[in-house]
This record gives sequence, C-alpha cells and structure tokens, in this order.
Amino acid sequence: MRKSTEFVFSLILLAAIMMFAIPIVAQNRGPSTSEERARAVQVAKALRADPTADNVQPDREWFVKWLIEIPDITVKLCPSIYGDLGDPKSGNAGALIATLTASEVASVIENPKKTKDDKAISYAGLDGLLDGYQAIQKKDPNYKLPQLDQLLKTRADGKLDEYVRDAVKKCK
Repeated sequence: MRKSTEFVFSLILLAAIMMFAIPIVAQNRGPSTSEERARAVQVAKALRADPTADNVQPDREWFVKWLIEIPDITVKLCPSIYGDLGDPKSGNAGALIATLTASEVASVIENPKKTKDDKAISYAGLDGLLDGYQAIQKKDPNYKLPQLDQLLKTRADGKLDEYVRDAVKKCK
C-alpha cells in the first residue's frame, strides 16, 4: 500500500514539475529554427519507415526534447483516434506515439496555413502511425492491434479522412 501511495505521489509531482517547467524552458529559447524544422521532418520520415530501428532512437529523443522546448509548434494527442497501442513495455507503443507526434509536427511545418486545422493534423499523425505500425509488423508479424488493423482497412478503403473527421470531434 505504501509503495502504491508513493507511486501516485511521484506521478503527481512529475506532472506538476512538467506543468511548470515546460513553459519556463520554452521561454528560455526562441522559436524553432529552419534547420530544426527540417530535422523534425526527416525524423518523422524515418519514424514512419521504421519507428523501432536502433538508429532512430537518438533522433526520437532529440525530437521529443525539442518539441517540449520550442514555443512555436504545438500539437494535441487524441488517444480516441488510435485506441490501444498494446503493452507499453514492448517499446512499440512509445515508438508509435512518437511517430504520430512527429508526423503531426511535420504536417504543421510543411503546411503552415493548416496549423489550426485539427482534422488535417490528426489525419497526418494517424497516417504516420499506421505506416509505423506496418513497419513494426514487418519485423514482428505477431504484433497485432485490432484497432489499428481496422484503421488500415479503413485507410485502404479510402475512408480514413471520414474516420478522422468524426474522431476529432470526440477529442475536444
């Protein structure tokens, strides 16, 4: 019981630190540079191709830190769009979230007129996540997630845009 209480307290403390530290870190630096934005787009492409590759881990770590620090690009995560990503201990769930986030950021960078278009950004993120999921499945055919398998079928049927339009409404 004590360990459970300590764990919950630690989570609350971490959340409070992040809530106050992230805005302070973002204030300590200027907006993203064109070089950083170009690197973020390249990271998104690498993650879509193979989100669990050993050689993308440093870029993934750089990307997450960079996204936290910069004040000029933000994206929203909406778990109801993609559903359960499986056991977080496998590393696949984190890799897919990074892929989704990087794909959303790449969309914002490449389409600056759509920075407020939640549907377009979420579509880009989900499309990237699905590419990453397929890449993981090539390496590990036993990695199956029914929600993502259904979304692959939805995409193949040309209905992913419609799905995202409806799913984004649940995120607000």
